[in-house]
Amino acid sequence: MKHFQQFLIFCCFFIYISDLNGKENLNEDQSMNGTVWQLVRNGSSSPSHGNGQVVYFLISDAHNTYRSRQFQTWDSFSVVDSRNLVRLKKNQKIQVISSNFNKSIYEIKLLEGFYKGKTFYLIAEELEKNFVQEKEDDKNV
Repeated sequence: MKHFQQFLIFCCFFIYISDLNGKENLNEDQSMNGTVWQLVRNGSSSPSHGNGQVVYFLISDAHNTYRSRQFQTWDSFSVVDSRNLVRLKKNQKIQVISSNFNKSIYEIKLLEGFYKGKTFYLIAEELEKNFVQEKEDDKNV
């Protein structure tokens, strides 16, 4: 019985610590939520892939592409239907809504262009590499 009580105390402590860690991550994610970013560099410089930064209609397509890049597993699971892609033009703006898959994929809303107001998914590495965050101070001037 004593071992069972120790086990329960350990489990409660572990759950408490896990919950605290989850709340810290939630606060970090919320700081990105609502931020506006502008595309300053086209995502693809290869002429065979076309111009523009790719965003994905389906979160599974974005995640499969991300995983394929990470682990070099370009198999049938990483194939993306081109009808589920949208290419952004330079200087277009997006707004981050939330992060998914341990901050590797961002859910975004397009603020300009033909698909304005629609929700898509963007690989986090591409946000950091090809976009610049808009500063709030510039709007007040």
